[in-house]
This record gives sequence, C-alpha cells and structure tokens, in this order.
Amino acid sequence: MTTNVQTTLRPGTYTLDPQRSSCRLTATHVFGLKPVHATVALRGGTVTVAADPAASSASAVLDAGSFHSDDARRNKDITGPKFLDAANHPVIGFRSTGCRRGVAGWLLTGVLRVRGRDSEVTLALDVAEPTADGCHFVASATVDRVAAGVATGRAIIARPVRITLDLYAG
Repeated sequence: MTTNVQTTLRPGTYTLDPQRSSCRLTATHVFGLKPVHATVALRGGTVTVAADPAASSASAVLDAGSFHSDDARRNKDITGPKFLDAANHPVIGFRSTGCRRGVAGWLLTGVLRVRGRDSEVTLALDVAEPTADGCHFVASATVDRVAAGVATGRAIIARPVRITLDLYAG
C-alpha cells in the first residue's frame, strides 16, 4: 500500500487524542504456540505533517502501567519490575528521527525509549487520511523487545513484538 501523505493531509502540527487512539501489541510464546494480544494506553503526542512529507515528524508517549491483556496476572507481571517496571519507568516514548518513502509507502524511523533505554524502530505508515476534525494514522512495526530493554522471559516469550498504532489527531 502506498500512503499519499503529500496530497491528502494539510501541513501542520496535530495533537494526538488519547481517548480515540489505541496501541495494540501482539507477542507469542517462543515456539509461536499462542499469540498474546494486549493494549497500552496513549498519554499524548504530536504529528507534524510537512509540505514535504520527508520533513514530517511525530512523537508519542504511552502509559507503561496501562498494559492490559486477557490475564490479570500477566498484566501485573508485565507492568512489574522484571518487564516494563512501570513504577520506575512510567512512560514508553517515541520520537521520530526521519521520514522517508519506502517501496510500499512511508516509513517513520525513530527512537523508542523503554525502561530508560533507547532503541531504533521503524514504523510503516499504513494509513494517513484527513478526518472532519484532523487526521487519522495507522502505523505498525515489529520491535525486538530484548533490544528495547525488556530481556526478561527469554525462555518463554519470543523476541519480536508486533505493535499497531491507530491514532487520531486534531
């Protein structure tokens, strides 16, 4: 899919709406036996759409303590000191460092900060469309959780975590 940011969005800086936006995560057991689906709440952020799409940028902040799956014990473990350590690192942050056109559409490269550690991540922009009151974006990436600073659980949780951001901004 090719996302046409240049002709469909008005240039400007848009503020992410935490109430309408979502962050979905999917991880699997090491052998891929059972996918685990979860959400993490968005605290806020901005998207700047430039007249030249390659100059566009974004930032977002997620609430590390809001991890929610279908298992209350898992939620407590993930937000606890062995995984996200939300008590000491209450936010997960992203700030872009570049935007470029890839073969299948626009890519937003940036720095993901988890547990006080930075790692590089590239988001594929799947949707960028105007709405009545701003913009709607859908972006996705696969993050190596160990490289991002979440090394616990290596024997049971696979390293790649799929992230899908469904963002509304005004």
